Amino acid sequence: MSAAMDGGTAEVQPESTDGFDAIDRVEQDWRRERPDIDVSSMGIVSRIWRIGRHLEQHRKSQLVEFGSDRGTIDVLGMLRRSGPPYRRSAGELTRSSLITSGGVSQRLDKLEKAGFVTRHVDVNDRRRVDVELTPAGVELVDGLLSGLMDRDAQVLAQGLTPAEQRRLRALLRKLLLSLEPHDSEG
Repeated sequence: MSAAMDGGTAEVQPESTDGFDAIDRVEQDWRRERPDIDVSSMGIVSRIWRIGRHLEQHRKSQLVEFGSDRGTIDVLGMLRRSGPPYRRSAGELTRSSLITSGGVSQRLDKLEKAGFVTRHVDVNDRRRVDVELTPAGVELVDGLLSGLMDRDAQVLAQGLTPAEQRRLRALLRKLLLSLEPHDSEG
C-alpha cells in the first residue's frame, strides 16, 4: 500500500490491481476522519493480525483432522528437530515451547501414554528428566509435518508467486528480528 500525503490528506492506492480490501477501507476512513494522524502502519499490522487469525484457524482445523493439536505438534516437533536420538530435557522443552511447564507436563503424560515418547530420569541429577521420541512418535510427527507443510504451501500458492513468497519471508524475518532478541534455539 502506498499513501501519498498531500497537505494533510492521504490517498490510499493499492500496489496491485487486485483492488481494495477491508483494511484499505478502514485506513481510508481514518484518513478522512483524522488526517492529522499517519495510519499507514495499520496497512501492515492489521493485515498481519488478520492473516495470522486465518492461518491459525486453518492450522487448527488441519490438526483436528489429523487428531492432534498445536501443543502436541510443538513438543513432538522440538524433539524431532533435535536429531537422533530425538531427545531433550523436559526443561528445554518447556523453555522452547509456547505453553506453560504444567501444559508441557500434561502433554508429555498424554504422549507417553500413547507411546509417542519415553521419559528418562538422569541418574546423576534426579531433577533432570529427558524426553525421547519413540519410533511411533517419529512416524507421527513426520506424517503430521508432511501433511501440514503440503497444505501450507497450497494456501500460500493461492495468493503469492514463489518469488513473492521468498520476498515476504525475508521481510517478515527482518521485522521479527527487530522485535525479538536473537534466539539460537529457534
